[in-house]
Amino acid sequence: MTRSRGFTLIELILVIVLVGILAVVAAVFILPPFQAAADIERRAVLVDAADLAINRISREARNALPNSLRVPSTNQVEFITTVTHGRYRRLPASDGSGNVFVPAQPSGTFDVLGGLLDSGAVQTRSAGTDCGTGAGHCLSVYNTGQPGFDAWSGDNIAAITAAGTDSISYDNGGNPPGFATHSPQQRFHVIGLTVRYACSGGQLRRYTGYGVGNSPSGPGNLVADNITSCQFSYNPGTSARRGLLTVRLDLTDEGESIFLLGQAQVLNTP
Repeated sequence: MTRSRGFTLIELILVIVLVGILAVVAAVFILPPFQAAADIERRAVLVDAADLAINRISREARNALPNSLRVPSTNQVEFITTVTHGRYRRLPASDGSGNVFVPAQPSGTFDVLGGLLDSGAVQTRSAGTDCGTGAGHCLSVYNTGQPGFDAWSGDNIAAITAAGTDSISYDNGGNPPGFATHSPQQRFHVIGLTVRYACSGGQLRRYTGYGVGNSPSGPGNLVADNITSCQFSYNPGTSARRGLLTVRLDLTDEGESIFLLGQAQVLNTP
């Protein structure tokens, strides 16, 4: 006598009911913690990305050439970086020796008082005022950001043709006058590359080395993505009070959104 094997209708219904109960338990008690953990991880990644971007912008802005930081629009910030700085000789020594800085000259050599920090990092170049590029570093004296004293307009800058621990030689290519006036504190800055941070298309990018009289070109370098909004604002302060750069970044990823606010003080004593 043969027996047929299989499931009865009651057994099949019981299996379906049990599977449904397990599915409900998983949906109510098991899946939410995993989803919450994934949401927390996404928020943490967004916060890290925003924090890294703001710290990078703030660090570079603090070393910007005094009075060179500007905000072309709410989603952009731009400045000229500095390599080092020091004080120049304005008057000869008591015995009449020493090379003094003469503002009206388009080229010359002057003594650095107290020595030039990081002199080995200074990259010399040929004469001219095409500064802010990778061709070499330039000299800036008394950049106030005002007309006639604005490095972005090519004022008071010249190529550094030689640099040592005790002296600097410069040449603006014969475009008189060389520099408009002395710095009240006899300060000078060695300027490096131009830098612009800009948000567009959900990305924050860094552009650099395009020259003080030009606009950025190329794709730039990606700093952060998942950007929904970025806002830059700047209070320039005064020569006696530091400027204040404020940066806000809003990021979103798969429904998780965060925003981070950061500020950096900028020294504007030329």
